[in-house]
Amino acid sequence: MRFPCLPARLLSGGLVLIGVGLSAACSDTGAAHGRATTLPPGATFIQRPSVPPLYPDHRLGFPYGTYVMARPLSERGPRTGRTYALDTPLQRHALALAEALGFGDEPIGFGGDPWTVVRGQARLQIWPHSGGRWSYTRQRQTGGEAPYDSGERRALALARPILRAAGLDSAPARFEGGQVVVEPRIEGHPTWGWETRVQLDGHGVHTAAGWLGPARGGAERPLLDAGQALIRLRQEAARTPSSGRLCPAAYGSATPPCVMRNPSPLVTGARFAYALDWADGHQPRLVPAWLFTRQGTDEPVAFPA
Repeated sequence: MRFPCLPARLLSGGLVLIGVGLSAACSDTGAAHGRATTLPPGATFIQRPSVPPLYPDHRLGFPYGTYVMARPLSERGPRTGRTYALDTPLQRHALALAEALGFGDEPIGFGGDPWTVVRGQARLQIWPHSGGRWSYTRQRQTGGEAPYDSGERRALALARPILRAAGLDSAPARFEGGQVVVEPRIEGHPTWGWETRVQLDGHGVHTAAGWLGPARGGAERPLLDAGQALIRLRQEAARTPSSGRLCPAAYGSATPPCVMRNPSPLVTGARFAYALDWADGHQPRLVPAWLFTRQGTDEPVAFPA
């Protein structure tokens, strides 16, 4: 079967800092984009993307407020680094992923965004212009079954063809909560937000999601160590925004803003990683960053290195 090929295009844009781990629904407490507004202490406005390909589950950014060091930060990362754009995947890689997920000879709709292949209730979608982000679901009534744990050996065996098709056959995989998780590394360093997950049930692969687009490195630049980055973070976070214009440009102006608060200001440590960031609300990229840990929460605050 022959499939039409479309020219690849990439969206471009500068680094946009947006709130980490934000999943709260929007409220009507703020003003529309571009109008003056008053913010409560320790809060900032964050808006949803106008047309998100998939809602970003990790974002590089920070909530406004005060950050206090619990101890001096001596952690050091690499002296130089680069931002990695996540490019459009090749169609043959999409075909390989579809085959690994059991779609066989079903045709893939390469004419749209996302690329889509369907068999019965199962569906695979690949967003080619958003770093090859992909999502698989096998819709099936569970009848209220408890979460299924297939065991590590079976889970890894079922996930291996999928990981191989996604180019992750050599990346370390771990088994947790009935799913296989792979977090690729960049230049030997961990990544944050770029993971692939394969969830299993008693019938095999139930849901899965990951990334198919290759990472393309840009120009190398000097990086900040953890202490320097925290100083910058404290300076930026101390500024009190007075206008909706300070909302990230990647987020659409048609929806009301959300208020995001800083639940824990006490910084207890830091680790270096290449963090997922969404430029223009569409184009994901991996940015050298410091992930600051805080007392009382597992959610780090990400800030560019």
